[in-house]
Amino acid sequence: MNINPVLRKPLTDEEVKEQRKVWDKIDTKIQYDGRVIILPAHPHNMPLDKAIEALQRLQKDEEQPYQVHEIFDAYPHDAAVAFVKAMQKLYGFASFETEIHKSFFGDIKEPPMMLSVKTGIGANDFVLVPMGQLRLPGVKDPIKTQFYRRDNKSPTVFLVHGTVKKRDRHIVLELANETRQILKSESIYRGKPLRIKVGDEGELDMNNPPEFLDVREIREEHLFFDQDVHDQITTSILVPIRHANECRQRGIQAKRTVVLSGPFGTGKSLTGRLVAKEGEDNGWTYILLDKVQGLKAALEFAGRYAPAIVFAEDIERTAGSERTDKVNELINIVDGVVSKTSQVMTVLTTNYLEQINRAMLRPGRLDAVIAIRAPGPKTAERIIRFYAGELLADNADLIGAGLQLKGQIPATIREAVDRAKLGMIGRRDSKLVDHDIVIAGQTMQTQLDALNKDAKPESSADTLARSLSEVVNGNDDPRLKAMTKVLEEIKDHVS
Repeated sequence: MNINPVLRKPLTDEEVKEQRKVWDKIDTKIQYDGRVIILPAHPHNMPLDKAIEALQRLQKDEEQPYQVHEIFDAYPHDAAVAFVKAMQKLYGFASFETEIHKSFFGDIKEPPMMLSVKTGIGANDFVLVPMGQLRLPGVKDPIKTQFYRRDNKSPTVFLVHGTVKKRDRHIVLELANETRQILKSESIYRGKPLRIKVGDEGELDMNNPPEFLDVREIREEHLFFDQDVHDQITTSILVPIRHANECRQRGIQAKRTVVLSGPFGTGKSLTGRLVAKEGEDNGWTYILLDKVQGLKAALEFAGRYAPAIVFAEDIERTAGSERTDKVNELINIVDGVVSKTSQVMTVLTTNYLEQINRAMLRPGRLDAVIAIRAPGPKTAERIIRFYAGELLADNADLIGAGLQLKGQIPATIREAVDRAKLGMIGRRDSKLVDHDIVIAGQTMQTQLDALNKDAKPESSADTLARSLSEVVNGNDDPRLKAMTKVLEEIKDHVS
């Protein structure tokens, strides 16, 4: 007999019919608790036949197939490692299986692939990561892991996909969430110095995952710069890395772009290695590009692993003096690939600052342009002492050697020190003296003069033209445009 739960009296036939209509429209959730099946009593007691119908509808709904499609915002090799770690953490193992494809010619079997992923600089720093089809405990339908790229302009991602019953979706979601947590806390790339290879179209080369850089032996005292150059590098690059929190508190954005300019061999690449060491010591990811054409992809990569530094050499190969589409693209990349609030620093180098388009160099777009020049006398003395080591007396006077080798790149000074050892041996001594290095420096200078004798010096007219171009290029002021015409005539006259 159906009883009204409020009035505690039997229901009329009409009330029973109305109750059945109510339960035709209302489904209930299943709650597992105790050892008694409890049916809802509001608004009216649920009849058993309606309870059976509701359970059957829920059962059918739980059997509904759903596609799962999980993409992870990380470099695919990193996400693949995190996924296997998540499986081991949740289930104690990672079990993959052979995938079978039906075809006209019969079954085609595709076994899982074992991917070797480097995790550090050591020979044994790698993990083996299975890729392919797998089954999760308690889930009947398989899922699959793979590297996926939608098109040539899209980055390659780590994808987990498949078709599972609705009742099993939460298991896949739990695994995906655990993977994302591991990527945050145990990423193999975050906070590490890396070298990234770039493909022909400027994309990251997935066939060659990031290479870990060994910067353990790099020290700031290995940078042989005059004091003013050293101070500029410290202020514009190292301070924001070392004191990121204080910079942020004082309103200084971590997003910065710095250009290091100077002749070949003056220390730009070595500066990059020091920046990598400082980054690792302070939890910044460092990304060295092998091609500047990959700057956009590298900045996108850096955004995933911020705080990060992107270091790209020979920027003049892309940012030439003419305002081409490539130059415009590079300017847009520097301006907008990462937001102004992101913690991504970009350090670019060039041997030919005068070849860089003026629009690229304007303040506001670049935070600093640091000219790295060959060392002066005092710095040359420091370099000599570094390379000579114990062959020099602690109180050795190197004034003459410093003056002789000023303006030479460190590699040339090192060669002079090596040649000076002949003078030491000739004197039957065990210590280098200033005169040995001066003589070696003189022979080096004679050799260098011979190598450079055919180099054509810049004419006064060329100097004037270049200086004028730096002033007026990219400026729309009509007065400067009028001045340009007059100054070009002066240039032609001087020529």
